[in-house]
Amino acid sequence: MKKMLVYVAVLALASAANAQTIFSDNFDGYIDQAAFNAMWGVGLTGGGAILSTEQAFSPSQSIKQDLTAKASGHDITPVSGSDAQPLVWSFRFYDSTQEANLRQFATIRDNAPSLAQLVAVGAYNDTTATKNLFTGTSVTIADLNTYYACRVAFSPGPNWFILNTEGVPTRSTGWHEIMAVFGDTTVDFYVDGILGMADVNYAASAGAITFDRVTVGSGLSSANGVGYYDDVTVAIVPEPSTLALLGLGCLALMGIARRK
Repeated sequence: MKKMLVYVAVLALASAANAQTIFSDNFDGYIDQAAFNAMWGVGLTGGGAILSTEQAFSPSQSIKQDLTAKASGHDITPVSGSDAQPLVWSFRFYDSTQEANLRQFATIRDNAPSLAQLVAVGAYNDTTATKNLFTGTSVTIADLNTYYACRVAFSPGPNWFILNTEGVPTRSTGWHEIMAVFGDTTVDFYVDGILGMADVNYAASAGAITFDRVTVGSGLSSANGVGYYDDVTVAIVPEPSTLALLGLGCLALMGIARRK
């Protein structure tokens, strides 16, 4: 998968103008918890996650997981990513504390007819299950309090690992954009538009994994801090070469504007 900086720089433009949106929800259209539960009613844990006005990236509602085990799921039109037409899954995550035993994350899954792949991103706390992919060693509590964690649960994925590519934003209280870009067999992860880990295997062959469900809330208890989720999107975007041309066009327009 191509790693051009322009790919990330113009992703928002491409998504708005050229993407095929598979699913999108900013949680602002639900009048109450029952309305949310009616739409996000699959794979519930603990009665489901909580519709909340305590935090929101896009005003005025988001989804909250408190300290108890809660999760809510929504089935989507089945879709696969490819190198020619990358699949982008993104969401906003409010990180409330950078202390141990924070287990807050969202997932995208190949769920039917049986669970074939699960990709999760957020905050995690298990040092024995989580690896540093650059060293192949288990992480420390300090690592998990510093970096966001991912899971590609099943083969050929590595299970849990941290997003610790040089320059990636580290964990901090507030809203962050989490994004995964799926090609034929590998996925790239971004935090706030900066590459956190590249070329993570998730599929044995092109089209082998078809994502059909998204979830918010980990379904695990979290002793220290709550988490909030907003602006969940799944979309197919133009191939990187098209985005590169868009980026060059944007740069040209910026140059013209500077000369005026």
